[in-house]
Parts: sequence; structure tokens; C-alpha cells
Amino acid sequence: MSGIWKNDIYRLAKSPVLYVTTAFAFILPFALTMVLRQNIIFGIGISTLGEPTIIAFRDMQDIVRIGVRYHMGLGVFATILISVFIGQEYQWNTWQHKWIIGKSRAGIYLSKLIVSCATSASLFLLFQAVALLFSGRMGEMASREYAALIINGVFVYVALGAVICLLSMLIKNNIASIIASLVFVVFSESLTSLIGTISRASDATAPIGSFIIRHSLYGLSLRASEASSLNMMAGIGANSLAIIMLSACIGITLFRRYEL
Repeated sequence: MSGIWKNDIYRLAKSPVLYVTTAFAFILPFALTMVLRQNIIFGIGISTLGEPTIIAFRDMQDIVRIGVRYHMGLGVFATILISVFIGQEYQWNTWQHKWIIGKSRAGIYLSKLIVSCATSASLFLLFQAVALLFSGRMGEMASREYAALIINGVFVYVALGAVICLLSMLIKNNIASIIASLVFVVFSESLTSLIGTISRASDATAPIGSFIIRHSLYGLSLRASEASSLNMMAGIGANSLAIIMLSACIGITLFRRYEL
């Protein structure tokens, strides 16, 4: 599997999309930080379906939290990068090359999974590093609460990478996979709300819907962004691991049956 993994790393490093998304992951926190350093309090309205959500930026913790909540912007960049990276395999019909030289389907999928998770988490860490370095408050922010937010945020983005990998690997059309992945990320809040509405139609399904929402990727990101204690890290990490394992099992099982 190491040969496939090295090939994927090399191909990702050659992709112009990597440098574009990296630039955005740098510029976004830098711009937000510079505005806050001018003592300007501002808000951003985000709307998908239904009422708009107003996000107020009052201090550096708000920027940190907006990074943890993948559906608020940073996750879009990670999604585009991962879905384009995997979708190019279908666009260029390069799956057959790996298959002909005896690479296993499971090895191919796991390589993409590892690269996707690492890429997603790396963009998150870049975002947070820029925000911290240019905040002018490194000493003030270096606390247990800040460490908890960052560690829990890494769990969220690793899980995000696994889910986007699943969608991109199972949708054979590269354009369709990008659109489906973006819809999943951008409309996470609306999709979760829809699940809640449907589940509340019956007393029997309400607890199931509540469980799904709480342990979904969206629910995970909300809990991670609000976590202020390292004691919550174990639960969030276990939730993230469950999402990764479930995504990997489904993805490998289905990918083995594909006609490449």
C-alpha cells in the first residue's frame, strides 16, 4: 500500500487546487484576525435553506470556533480539494493502471482515505495557526480551553475527510462527486434539521433521530466548537473514529464491487 500512498501524495502535491485552497485557508483567518485587531465587531450572515444564521465576531475565540464548524466555510475548501483530487481518477481513467499492476481495492481506498483525512486536518491546522500567529494574543490564547478546541477540531476534520472520501470514491462522475460533496457540506445544517423534523413525526423515531443528529458529522462539529474542557475530548474522538470506520467499511465494501 505504501507505493499507492506515495503516488497519491505526489499527485496531490502537483495539483494546483492544493495551492489555491491552501491560499484561501491562509487568507480567510488572516483577514478576520486583522479586522478584529482594529477592535471592530462584525457579523456575517449565512443562509442555506430557511432563516439566515448571523455569526458575530467579537474576539479570537469566535474565529477559532468558526474554523471548527466545517460547514461555515473552511470545510468547503477541504471538500473541493479532496473531491477534485479523487474525482480526477475517474476523469483520467487511472484506476485501471493501479488494478492491472496488482494493487488491491482495499489498499487503493485506504490510501485515498488516509490522504483525505490528513489533507482535511492539515487545512484546519493551517487556519488555526494563522489565526493564532496574527492574533497578537498568543499568550492569552494558550490555554487548556484553546487546546481542547484545536484537538477536537482535528477530530472533526479527520472525520470530514473520511466522509468526503466516501462520497467522491463512490460517485464515478468527477463533476457530480464535487457537487454532491459540496451539497453535503454546505447544507449540513438544513439536512440535519430535516432529519429532526421527520423523526419527530413519531414518538418511536424521535430518539433515533436525536441520536443520529447528535452523532452525525454536523452534530460532532457543534459539540467540538462548544467544548471548553479536555474531558470532552474522549467522547468527541470516539465519535470521530466511529464516523471514519463506518465510512471506510461502507466505502471499501462498495468499491470492491465497482467496474473500473
